[in-house]
Amino acid sequence: MTISTSRRRALAGLGALTILPGARNAHAQAFPAKPIKLIVPHAAGGNSDAFGRILAQRLSDRIGQQVVVENRPGAGGTIASAFVARSAPDGYTLLVADNGTHAIAPTLYGSKLQYHVVKDFSPITLAAMFPTVLLVHAAVPARTAQEFVALAKAQPGKLTFSSAGTGNGSHLALELFRYAAGGLDMVHVPYKGGAPAIQALAAGEVQMTAVSVNTSLPHLKSGRVRALALQSSKRSPALPDLPTLAEGGINGAEADSWLAILGPAGIPADIVSKLNREIATTLALPDIKERLAQLGLEVVGSSVAQFQQLQERDVVKWGDAVKRSGAVVE
Repeated sequence: MTISTSRRRALAGLGALTILPGARNAHAQAFPAKPIKLIVPHAAGGNSDAFGRILAQRLSDRIGQQVVVENRPGAGGTIASAFVARSAPDGYTLLVADNGTHAIAPTLYGSKLQYHVVKDFSPITLAAMFPTVLLVHAAVPARTAQEFVALAKAQPGKLTFSSAGTGNGSHLALELFRYAAGGLDMVHVPYKGGAPAIQALAAGEVQMTAVSVNTSLPHLKSGRVRALALQSSKRSPALPDLPTLAEGGINGAEADSWLAILGPAGIPADIVSKLNREIATTLALPDIKERLAQLGLEVVGSSVAQFQQLQERDVVKWGDAVKRSGAVVE
């Protein structure tokens, strides 16, 4: 006697149900079964690229599969971010995101942004933080942030500051400083990248700029620029004697930058958990922490929830800075 089609389907369904409990963690147990792509949204040589390559090398050893770094620069990192947002949510395509791509971009790009910074991504971990330092040309007669504020207030519209471009993190960090210091009247001079912006300061073309700590170190050693303060929530081991702006009484100007690992929305929770665990463990290795510290990066390796809380705050903070600056992407 033959079994009816409906009967066969019912039996097949029961069979599937019996294996589900034992297969609940099959995703994580089998993952990764092939190489992982780690997309860096900026050109080779920067913080995110150096970080990505250091992480990829040791993470490959831990998980038994190669982690391949792929640079996709352009449009402030938004091209790479959009690419990852459209990728398969299987854990094999990850992004080295930053506050530019996932906190500044929503307000700066507006409706032109081709992804939603929260809904289109699966957060894995907040990987590292790095502070911003305020620099002035050596000829500027100010040795503290307070002295510079007094100088700027005495010469409204006369002092200039450089940035890596309108709407760039360096521009907005200085907007945070100007606002927190009482609305300093200064002139913004945008350049096409961070290197020409700090070179302009060293040459005396402008009076101030803001850069990451590791970028500042060779210029500080040259004696052509001077550090006034850190735009950070705490002091940096790389410049232990340099106070924060808050220590000098200027509050609300913290411009800590961050790097995070994200994937496209919809990655199974067990794979997210495994990636979080493996990446955090890799970043906590003493030699990795030391190598990243030499770049001015402080390892974090947070939970998913901790990153989400930081991102929520930063979208508001950096969004307000964009609005005050008047920066827009045409």
